[in-house]
Amino acid sequence: MTADTLSTKNSPYPSTDAAVLFRAEGLHKSFGGVRAVRDISLAIPAGTVFAIIGPNGAGKSTLLNLMSGIYQPDAGSMVFDGIDLVGLPAHRRVRYGLARTFQKIRLFKQLSVIDNVVAGFHIHHDIPAWQYVLHGSAFRRDHARCRDEAEKLLAFIGLDKRAHLLAGSLSYGEQRMLEIARALATTPRLLLVDEPAAGLNAAEVETLLDRVGMLRVQGVTVVVVEHNMDLVMKVADRVLVMDYGQYLFEGSRAEVQAHPAVIAAYLGADFQ
Repeated sequence: MTADTLSTKNSPYPSTDAAVLFRAEGLHKSFGGVRAVRDISLAIPAGTVFAIIGPNGAGKSTLLNLMSGIYQPDAGSMVFDGIDLVGLPAHRRVRYGLARTFQKIRLFKQLSVIDNVVAGFHIHHDIPAWQYVLHGSAFRRDHARCRDEAEKLLAFIGLDKRAHLLAGSLSYGEQRMLEIARALATTPRLLLVDEPAAGLNAAEVETLLDRVGMLRVQGVTVVVVEHNMDLVMKVADRVLVMDYGQYLFEGSRAEVQAHPAVIAAYLGADFQ
């Protein structure tokens, strides 16, 4: 861990200083003539919930794709716990402890719910390759361990009773929660979630809020891209506001709610 720290005096949570886990400076990304991300810089303290908000087309998901390695930046730097991420593919970043979910659900819908979570443990397998062919004792022990851990994750997100159903048979909201469980199977230190509340009913949103809070307590740093402002304003330590691919404002929840430019660009004049 680097010694770099960021003051969180404006955080709604009682905290002093927290080490910066992820830092990006001067990120740019264009697609043809469209400048999706322009000169974005951010610093995310460890053990916090950091929200990214903005109107449709603001560049939020593109920024998440840059952070997770789906895209590489045209310019700028990204450092995760002292590791230079620029040029590293997504699967390498997962091994370092950075995982994500997607706005468009990407599950193995013909596999069971529990097998989708087990698939997330692949980066932790440490057995000889031949064991996968002959299914020897080491394979069986590893498989049992993964299923046991997967059951715990399903219980954590409230899907333990649906473990043996096909993933494709779940409701849309349940599939979103399953994606989170699969991402957690990689044991991330930084979890990026893209529109996690989309398709969730009120009860499921409350469950999501509770689980994000529990992850924060457990030391997992969470970045949330979300349109559900009630969720953001209940859970986020810091909020970055983007507009047209650019930085608009960053601050605490209260500061974001009160900032005139944010109200005009996104929240609406009647937002309270």
